[in-house]
Amino acid sequence: MMEMFRVVLMLVLLGVAAGGMFDSMYCGRHNCYEIMGVERTATKKEVNKAYRKLARELHPDHNDAPDAHEKFELLVAAYETLKSEVSRNDYDYLLDHPDVYYEHFYRFFRHSTPKVDVSSILVSSIIVLSVLHYLHKISSYNRAIDYALRVPTYRNQAKAMAEDEGLLNKKFFKGLSKDEQRAAENKILRDIIESKLDIKGGYGKPEWRDILAIQMLTWPFHAGNFAYFHARRFYKYKVMKQDPDDVEKEYTTRMVLKLSETQWENIPEGKREEMLKKELWFDANRDAYLEERADAERAAKMNSAKYKQQKRMARKEKVPENYND
Repeated sequence: MMEMFRVVLMLVLLGVAAGGMFDSMYCGRHNCYEIMGVERTATKKEVNKAYRKLARELHPDHNDAPDAHEKFELLVAAYETLKSEVSRNDYDYLLDHPDVYYEHFYRFFRHSTPKVDVSSILVSSIIVLSVLHYLHKISSYNRAIDYALRVPTYRNQAKAMAEDEGLLNKKFFKGLSKDEQRAAENKILRDIIESKLDIKGGYGKPEWRDILAIQMLTWPFHAGNFAYFHARRFYKYKVMKQDPDDVEKEYTTRMVLKLSETQWENIPEGKREEMLKKELWFDANRDAYLEERADAERAAKMNSAKYKQQKRMARKEKVPENYND
């Protein structure tokens, strides 16, 4: 019974959709021939003559009737349908076979070229994508805060701050149920974590410049800065052979470590200073560091439980060459 209801509902929805699409085709619910005042056997010359006559009568500039604009639009739609032999044949087929909805849709839209303002679609798409992008960033930020609220270290620190500031005084929770008290406490702790915890990267708090539309508008400016920065680097340190300044040292170190600017800023200051002391902007130091890191990664891999398990399985599956049944 339920399955039959779903089928009936689907058929009804399809019928409603088909009816809505039908209204946008040709002359909609009206008959194009009746609008033009001609017979189905009318020649193209007769159709053109009828259109010129009715256009002078119904044009809103010459007709003050309240429905003049609507009638003129119907006249234009009827003329656009009947003036072309292809569209007229399709329309005649619709009149003779009104029940084959979707075949009519195909016949109509294969020849129709929708008059669409591409710039409007582009702007609308950018606005929609910008809203979705911004909402996604807000959602990511809220998930990060919720996660921090569940981590005992952050929660205990926030609770200690709240107690120091007197925000968890029992008088504030008087008359509340346990669930309401818990919700109020979480709200206070969340506000403290949000104000104290500096989250960067993909889970950082979104700002106006993170909006996709703003990024697209400012892209030429950032691209220009990027080109200027690298052209300047090339001239100063490759052509003029100047000693690297602090900005260049930090940039080169980040490139060797394959870190973005945000990732670099998230590293504790002491760790950053330690990496800068390695002077990775010198080729010899960089090569030695990369080799040392590769050795460390290989050693870590060989000492991992997964690698050892794979080695044991490989030894068990290995068959001696002199093995005989």
